[in-house]
Amino acid sequence: MIVVALVVFYASRSLFQGLLLTLEHHIPCLLGALRAGNMGNSCVCRDDSGAEDNVESRRWQTENSRVPVPEARSHPRDPVRPPRRGRGPHEPRRKKQNVDGLVLDTLAVIRTLVDNDQEPPYSMITLHEMAETDEGWLEVVQSLIRVIPLEDPLGPAVITLLLDECPLPTKDALQRLTEILNLSGAAACQDACHPARHRNTTAVLGCLAEKLAGPASIGLLSPGILEYLLQSLNFQSHPTVMLFALIALEKFAQTSENKMTVSQSCISDQLILLEKWADNPDYLKRQVGFCAQWSLDNLFLKEGRQFTYEKVDLTSIRAMLNSNDVSEYLKISPHGLEARCDASSFESVRCTFCVDSGVWYYEVTVITSGVMQIGWATRDSKFLNHEGYGIGDDEYSCAYDGCRQLIWYNARSKPHSHPCWKEGDTIGFLLDLHEKQMIFYLNGNQLPAEKQVFSSAVYTFIFAYLKPSLSKFPN
Repeated sequence: MIVVALVVFYASRSLFQGLLLTLEHHIPCLLGALRAGNMGNSCVCRDDSGAEDNVESRRWQTENSRVPVPEARSHPRDPVRPPRRGRGPHEPRRKKQNVDGLVLDTLAVIRTLVDNDQEPPYSMITLHEMAETDEGWLEVVQSLIRVIPLEDPLGPAVITLLLDECPLPTKDALQRLTEILNLSGAAACQDACHPARHRNTTAVLGCLAEKLAGPASIGLLSPGILEYLLQSLNFQSHPTVMLFALIALEKFAQTSENKMTVSQSCISDQLILLEKWADNPDYLKRQVGFCAQWSLDNLFLKEGRQFTYEKVDLTSIRAMLNSNDVSEYLKISPHGLEARCDASSFESVRCTFCVDSGVWYYEVTVITSGVMQIGWATRDSKFLNHEGYGIGDDEYSCAYDGCRQLIWYNARSKPHSHPCWKEGDTIGFLLDLHEKQMIFYLNGNQLPAEKQVFSSAVYTFIFAYLKPSLSKFPN
């Protein structure tokens, strides 16, 4: 019995839109350490029965799955994590490194980190060592804010990766960072014509909110930082800043006390305006609209507002992303044709339709140009989001990666001849079960057929897509 399924996932934040005929899907993998998205949130339940219960259950799991950090003790250096080991008496003092250069070096080589067991580059190792002290950690964070360029689609992924790999900051370090940044509503309006620093600042805040839990996250969300993030949602801000500010607020809301604090700020009034961008032809604004709508349906509810999934028309949709066959942190649109992942894990989803013979084809329009793996897999293919495994990472799946220009099969990659995909590109996926081959297309230009997966997949095939930030599949 051959089955076809569609799978979806993003880490960098990636969006796409595509034509689903009759498929079921999974999401391919990103980088081993990087392979993840940027934030952890639950998906809108697409099942008509118990939709709201499912949403509430996912919210409860998100807020209660994190182990709270113990309350601060009356100690002069009470850390969120165990104190860092200092330099031993016989250890040589490390030579001071050019932190900005190391950050940019990591950004330059991030596309080459393709294997789960691959050794991290020298720049990452050095930055990790530097972050073992409070002073070093602060230098790394300030450098991430200062030098990551706005135009690089992997910039936010590098911020997430480096902060995730660095040791947890102490409370002293968090307090000093808050003082150094000196954020406020007025600060959000400064240098509006140079949005890179604001985008990076909001990305850093979101990563820290996800990495820290309980009292540490509550302490980080100071009145000034909350005002800064809310002010960044105004239409005067660059859409990228708006997007990452909203994502940061979502991550802060994973702690129940923070969720209440943000909700009391009347954020839903601004989100009502932003959700109108959900179908905007500008792909960046489209991401903002998607996240605003998802937040209104799942986090920051507006009294009197009807849930989007209660009023969407599904009569013309023949296949959609399956909200009952999805990993925990993937966001799915009410009509089941879009998905987004802002978690640092490797999320996946399948489609609701299976096939066992014939020739099948679907298309995806890329909304963001970050790392994703999209393709086909068998029902036997395993998707382990927290371990960075998805489509293309076993012998039962094969995936197309347009960001790193790779074809994935059995956790091994090989380069393909297509250029890097970009926003608005159309990616095609053909599965010929008679000829036992898969063909990938970029804007109509095809690659040579892939056949290796058929040597292992005798019974079941699945269409899969991994780590999207957002994706849409026209019916």
